[in-house]
Amino acid sequence: MVYETILYKESIEEGIAWVTMNRPKKRNAINKQMIIEMGEAFRKAENNEDIRVIIFNGEGSSFSAGHDLSVEEHYPSTSEERIKWERKYYFDEIMYLRNIRKPLISQVHGHCIAAGLVLALVADIVIASEDAIFNDPVVRMGANSQEVMILPWVVGEKKAKELLFTGDSLTAIEAERFGMVNKVVPREELETTVYEMAKRIALMPPVAVSLVKESINNTLDNMGYTNSMKMHFTSHLLSHSTVEASQGMGTDKRTNLKSYFEQRDKSFKS
Repeated sequence: MVYETILYKESIEEGIAWVTMNRPKKRNAINKQMIIEMGEAFRKAENNEDIRVIIFNGEGSSFSAGHDLSVEEHYPSTSEERIKWERKYYFDEIMYLRNIRKPLISQVHGHCIAAGLVLALVADIVIASEDAIFNDPVVRMGANSQEVMILPWVVGEKKAKELLFTGDSLTAIEAERFGMVNKVVPREELETTVYEMAKRIALMPPVAVSLVKESINNTLDNMGYTNSMKMHFTSHLLSHSTVEASQGMGTDKRTNLKSYFEQRDKSFKS
C-alpha cells in the first residue's frame, strides 16, 4: 500500500517494523488520514509473524504536535457526530495500540504534545532524545484533557494534576525522573539506541514476550486502567459541549488559528 502521511518499513531478517509519522512540515500533526494509515500499518506489522518488535517515530523536527487543528481539517459539528468520530478514530485506535500483541517502542524527539503525547505513552517502552518536550495543554483549551487519560498512570496522581491543571511541559530528563520515559539519550544517538533495544527484544521468544505484555496490561486493568479510560472518554466528550471549549479551541476563529492561540495563551504566560 502507498501511504501519504506515514512511512512503513520492515526488516524481516531482524524482525523489526517501523511506523513513522510523515508530515514534517506540520510537525506531524495528526489528521484523520494519518490515523487510518497508522492503523493499517500497525495491523500489518502485528499480523506479520516475521515481525517481533514495532518502532513508532516521527519525521522532521518533532515527534508530533498533536491533533491537526488547522482550518483544512473538518471536525464534527454535532455532539452525536463527535461521539462516533472520537470513539472510532481516537479512543478505539489508542486502546488498540495499548493492547497490540507485539512490543511497541516509541522513539520521541522534539515536541510531543497532546494526542502525540498519548500515542507515545501507550507504547511499552519510551526512549527520548534530550531535546524532547512533553505536554498536554488541552485543559487550557477548555476540554478535559485527551481522549485517553494517560498521565496518572505514568507520572502518578500529584504530578498529573499539576501538569494538567497548569498545562506545563516536562523536559525529557524530568519525564525520565517521573517514570514517563525509559531512557534519555543525545539526539544523535536516539535512532541507534532505539534500534539496539528493538534488536535485543526481537531475539526474545515472541510468544513469551507477548504473554508478559498481556499479563502486565491485565495487572493494570485489575487496578482499573481500561475502565478509567472509558469513564474519562465520556467526560472528555462532555467537556467539548461547554462554552469554555468552544472559546478555548477557537472553533469559530480558525481562519487565523496561530494568532488566535497566541492571543488566547497570553494569560498562561508568566
